[in-house]
Amino acid sequence: MTGSSGAVGPVVVRRRLGAALRRLREDANMRLEQVAAELEVSPAKISRLETGHSVAKTWDVRNLLTVYGVVDVERRTQILGWVEESKAFGWWHPHSDVLPANLDYYISLEAEAASVSLYAPFVPALLQTRAYAHAVIGDLFADVDRISASDLDRLVDIRIARQEALRRAENPLAATVVLDEAALLRQVGGADVMREQLVALLAVDEAVDFRVRPLTAPVRRFALSSFSIFNPRLTTVDHTVVNVEAAGTDYYVEEAAEVLDFQNAFRTLWSESLGREDSLNLIRNLIR
Repeated sequence: MTGSSGAVGPVVVRRRLGAALRRLREDANMRLEQVAAELEVSPAKISRLETGHSVAKTWDVRNLLTVYGVVDVERRTQILGWVEESKAFGWWHPHSDVLPANLDYYISLEAEAASVSLYAPFVPALLQTRAYAHAVIGDLFADVDRISASDLDRLVDIRIARQEALRRAENPLAATVVLDEAALLRQVGGADVMREQLVALLAVDEAVDFRVRPLTAPVRRFALSSFSIFNPRLTTVDHTVVNVEAAGTDYYVEEAAEVLDFQNAFRTLWSESLGREDSLNLIRNLIR
């Protein structure tokens, strides 16, 4: 586990670039110290580039490609293009001062993913109404942090803006959602807020494959916390990443074996859920 313009997610692109540079170095059978000596920089600088912890400069990456013997024009152009993308700011950057830790990476994953599979014990951000989002974010911050009314409004604005990923003109985000029935019963924000949220769930676009996991379903270890499985668009260079949220802390799972555990768990939770129409009927009955 590890701790713009348009829809570009700079954190994801930096990590993509870094992984490509690391593979090229390993293919060239060179150690960090050798590369650093060749370019007259510190090994730490090369390491930061490979882990995506620093923003790459075009000059540095061009030199690295030369040291690694990359002469293919198309490959060089692709990698140098990632350098430029990694310098871009996401649409959420102006609000970075109020973003909780790791949310920048989460939104970057959302921006770059082809699809996401979500399990949620409460209505997930991508499906929340503004009133529900305001209530739930306020509740989440109430017991551990102080947050001003203006900052709360900004966090809600960010959450609602994230939903545009489902409707973007190019490569809209496909979402598969398992929602625990308990989320439909918990009175977040009061009865009026919940009624509006339930009505909104009935209108969820068919592009969102949505199921309710009933209270009669078995207790499962992976259902104790919400998690999101992000499947990348660029499958040849990016990999699937899982976000797990527990006790207000985000964890990121990237090792293939661990990711597979979550994928299998999601399939189990999905199989134990109601079908789409039964899920919608359950919600309709709660509204009456």
